[in-house]
Amino acid sequence: MFLLAKKNLLAQKGRTILTTIGVAIGTASLLGILAFSNGLRTAVIESITNKGSLTQLTVRPKAGEAGFLRSFTQLSENSLKPEDLKKLQQLNHVEATYPQINYENLSSLPIPPLGQSFQTDSMIFGLPFELLEEDLIRPELANNSSEEPYPAIISRRIVDLYNVTVAPTNSLPSFKEEDISGIEFIVLPGQSTFLPQFSSEGPSRKARVVGFSTKVDLVGITLPIDVVRQLNQEADPNYEEKYPKIFLEVDEETNVPIVAEQIESLGYITSSAQEEIQIFEQNFRIITVGLSMISLIILFVSGLTIANTFLSAVNERKEEIGILRAVGATRTHIQKIFLTEAALLGLIGGISGTIIAYLAGFAVDAIALASFPDVSHKPETLLVYDLPTIIGIIIFAVILSTVFAFIPATRAAHLKPLEALSE
Repeated sequence: MFLLAKKNLLAQKGRTILTTIGVAIGTASLLGILAFSNGLRTAVIESITNKGSLTQLTVRPKAGEAGFLRSFTQLSENSLKPEDLKKLQQLNHVEATYPQINYENLSSLPIPPLGQSFQTDSMIFGLPFELLEEDLIRPELANNSSEEPYPAIISRRIVDLYNVTVAPTNSLPSFKEEDISGIEFIVLPGQSTFLPQFSSEGPSRKARVVGFSTKVDLVGITLPIDVVRQLNQEADPNYEEKYPKIFLEVDEETNVPIVAEQIESLGYITSSAQEEIQIFEQNFRIITVGLSMISLIILFVSGLTIANTFLSAVNERKEEIGILRAVGATRTHIQKIFLTEAALLGLIGGISGTIIAYLAGFAVDAIALASFPDVSHKPETLLVYDLPTIIGIIIFAVILSTVFAFIPATRAAHLKPLEALSE
């Protein structure tokens, strides 16, 4: 059966090649879309988890969504208090809490990049560095936070923004995080370049870059929480501690939604990497389905081509069918011959499409990544192929070809020998 089907396909090389190309194009497009979906999903999830592990929760006050402006204008009624922190610490499944405090005053930084010195305003944030251990490039410089220079962590997004926008537009070289880790700079608490009328003279402080993180706020530097607490007490002896947000570490990933529900019932707002991933996957699933439908339409058109090819083959091969029936071939045998030919076309087209998608993926990946901005955690690839998907698509191509050839094969099987030979 197989050899006869193979012989028949080779006898009509032109038609076989064109039909195979149609199946291969549909298969390649479907595999390419799925590979891109897998790659993009992997990159986005990795980016989300870099902002916090799947066991972390971030808690904010209900009315504290404009965190930066509210902190800057010292609207303390929209911050969490020590009593709120105690409530969170007492919740089941909460293993650790990491409160953030802000320097409750203006501050600025004289920055001397590339030999040109300028001064800019900056927020100062305070966090327990236990939360940021994985983000420390120079951990040996962060051990002693009680003496100057203070260890400072900068938002990783600042480096990305500089490399993507500032450096290209000003013909400046881009830099990596390792290039500026360990650099010392001056912090001027109580001073401002934007609002000098509200500035107060105070002692300058030395700080040193020891790491970069996506967990910290964008517009400012993050120092150890004890340092910022001390700065606040120096600026205001009556300072009362408050937290714009608190990070929680939950014992297990499965308990994160449970803890989040408990926290929200207390009147707080929560966010987590798990929640972001769920929202992303819900939205991305719709996009993936839409793109896959386009590829399925291409495959469907290829299936119609297969059906038309075999309908024509039935008309052209009536004499052959009649001879086979005359020498004892049953209807089932005739049907199997045509279906085997269709399955071979689907198999060859599916394998060819897979090879095309894989080879084209290298070129597309190289071009896309070459034009990709020089940012941290740049994905190594935008296309992720996995063996189960490849095998599944090839099998799908075989099934699709067989299904669309079923009606022509059935028609061929029901031809009567005398009618087939007489035409």
